[in-house]
Amino acid sequence: MSVNSLAEIAAVLLESRTLLVSTHIQPDGDAIGSLLALGLALEKCGRQVVMYCEGGVPQRLRFLAGADKVVSSLPESDFDCVVALDCADRRRLPVADEVLRAAVLVNIDHHPTNNLFGRLNYVDAEAAATGEIIFDLLQELGVHDDCAVAEALYVAVSTDTGSFKYDNTTEKTHRVAGRLLACGVRPGRISSLVFDVKPLAFVMALRQALSTLAFSAGGRIAWLTLTEKDLWQAGADNADLEGLINYAKNIEGVEVGLLFKENDDGTVKVGFRSFQTDVAAIAAKFGGGGHARAAGCTVRGSLDEAVSRVIAAVAEVVGI
Repeated sequence: MSVNSLAEIAAVLLESRTLLVSTHIQPDGDAIGSLLALGLALEKCGRQVVMYCEGGVPQRLRFLAGADKVVSSLPESDFDCVVALDCADRRRLPVADEVLRAAVLVNIDHHPTNNLFGRLNYVDAEAAATGEIIFDLLQELGVHDDCAVAEALYVAVSTDTGSFKYDNTTEKTHRVAGRLLACGVRPGRISSLVFDVKPLAFVMALRQALSTLAFSAGGRIAWLTLTEKDLWQAGADNADLEGLINYAKNIEGVEVGLLFKENDDGTVKVGFRSFQTDVAAIAAKFGGGGHARAAGCTVRGSLDEAVSRVIAAVAEVVGI
């Protein structure tokens, strides 16, 4: 699905003097890990780099080296090149059009629904994570054996594979992980910080969400809901909800799990997770996308309306 080669992209990056590296809104571990790995690597190559993430790095990932360099608002500056990482749609990249007009936009991603919005595009839907692609790109850039970069990439790959247990995990994924461990990455430390330790806000939001647990299609569909008030009472924000959806999906007998989160702008963010069902195809009906087993969309309307419409669409596919 890629249009340009990694060698072509590496050449453009090295020809650029000033670069902006960014990722999608509400970033996950793959987004942040890829952002830090490429940003730090380009700095090692002697380039002026601004790493930008709307809202900054989520609290749970701030242990990564370089996290303090990531800015949460864009400086007034011109860039030769803008790199969008792990972002399937231009609308999810929080960079204004005027910033892009004078820059070469490079789009690097692994989502099969990516619409190739860059001037240069490298999209590999077979890659387990965008971090896996960045690992290959760094070989083209000549950056090797940097522990901080390796740790960021390990977070990227391990989070998007569910700690190497999802079906997207391949032989190459393990080979990449092995190379990263050889650079000094400590998997026990990272796994504990990323997967085991949860902020109190997550637990409080989970408590509220579980009280809304509902089922359909003979128990093959399960979903949770959260309102803006729920999040306020839990002291949580969107970054604190990572992994919460799995409490719906991982119930015995459930095929599709969903999380509906009310926004304060009259929309509802919907997350989909499944075991076999192509939920990206369902999300696409609502203007969303993602992966076959993990996808999302945003639905305009009330929480009840969103639940009714989306559950009906899932039930058509899953059945009883």
